[in-house]
Amino acid sequence: MEIKVQFISVCILFHLQFSTGDECACATGNVHVRSGAGTTHSILGTLPTDSCLAFKGHLSTVSGTHWANVDYHGQDGWISSTYLTFRACSLSNSHNTGTGSHSTNGCPPIVSRSEWHARAPAHHIGPLPAVPGNVYIHHGATHGCHTKADCIKLVQSYQNYHMDTHGWPDIGYSFIIGEDGNVYEGRGWNTIGAHTYNHNYDGLGFCVMGDFTSHVPNDLAINAVKSLIDCGVKSGRITQNYVLKGHRDVGQTSCPGDKLYALINTWPHYHH
Repeated sequence: MEIKVQFISVCILFHLQFSTGDECACATGNVHVRSGAGTTHSILGTLPTDSCLAFKGHLSTVSGTHWANVDYHGQDGWISSTYLTFRACSLSNSHNTGTGSHSTNGCPPIVSRSEWHARAPAHHIGPLPAVPGNVYIHHGATHGCHTKADCIKLVQSYQNYHMDTHGWPDIGYSFIIGEDGNVYEGRGWNTIGAHTYNHNYDGLGFCVMGDFTSHVPNDLAINAVKSLIDCGVKSGRITQNYVLKGHRDVGQTSCPGDKLYALINTWPHYHH
């Protein structure tokens, strides 16, 4: 095991030092960016799951842990490579660079946390233990939104409610979908959520903003949800044989509303 670990470390070093083109360091879970290599240095901020920063080509080893040097909004930042994956910036979701909405191949545009001005998580939230095999559909049980500006305000209100009223470290949903057709990044693909009691570790929570007790979401929102699921499967972030459920299937709740619930009953992979 020791030889294997050492070999992996050498491979990481070789890749970073000799690969061509711009490299980005992308977070596999919400992780702190520090002013220097090691946990004794001050925290500059938090890099959310799936966010990417430009890698500056330098690694430092502290107490056996590799720390990567990144460009954090013009500052010299350092992140433990334990929470990073490295890839070409052109393939990265570099939404911490102020570029706003981002997408990967086959995925819908996703409004980044930085663009909707999300609050930083109160503390580090761990990654999901495995690729999730369940998708849980929710509704916000609030008024809806049909413009990006209104949806941003609504996502912010959801986060404030989850953090200030429930005392959670962040907004609970993995992604939030508006009737403007946009997907808004919550905890993202890889981070444990707080959306479906007893099932936060085995699946992702997708919430459509609005109350869908008496009507279904508009086509823009429905297509965004379907596209997001398809994106997750094709990119390996959701298992191929995933199970789709409504929140009420696993809890005592009316969520995701009678009409939305009846609709998802007709979708592929739905299982009561």
